[in-house]
Amino acid sequence: MRDYEVLYIVRADFDDEKVQDAVRRVNTLIERSGGTAERTNLWGKRKLAYEVKHQKDGAFVLQDFQLEPERIPELEAGLKITEEVLRHLIVRKPEKAAPAPAPAAPPPAEVVLEPATAEVGQAAGGSRQPDREDREDS
Repeated sequence: MRDYEVLYIVRADFDDEKVQDAVRRVNTLIERSGGTAERTNLWGKRKLAYEVKHQKDGAFVLQDFQLEPERIPELEAGLKITEEVLRHLIVRKPEKAAPAPAPAAPPPAEVVLEPATAEVGQAAGGSRQPDREDREDS
């Protein structure tokens, strides 16, 4: 079973008791599809961005549930014909990642020792070979 959440909008002309009935009806749809309803979060009545089925307001409900992926179309079909639900959106929640192992300590920095003879010779006024940049092209 996978974790999903559905956000649906119930008609605003319903009182609180009828909104609770609509939530119970959606929970029944989830259970009939073989899922389990987990958490329900009532967001309350809010103004819609545009009119939906002649409604300007709606009661928003967020429901977490678990269901087999192949049963989602059945649940969506049930939500479409439910008169109390104006709109709905089902979203699969991300998989819970296994705890990552503790990061390993970084390897110790490499210490490179350069021979000091080249620097000593230059510091003492020794001659040096011209580099490519120092040479003039003829």
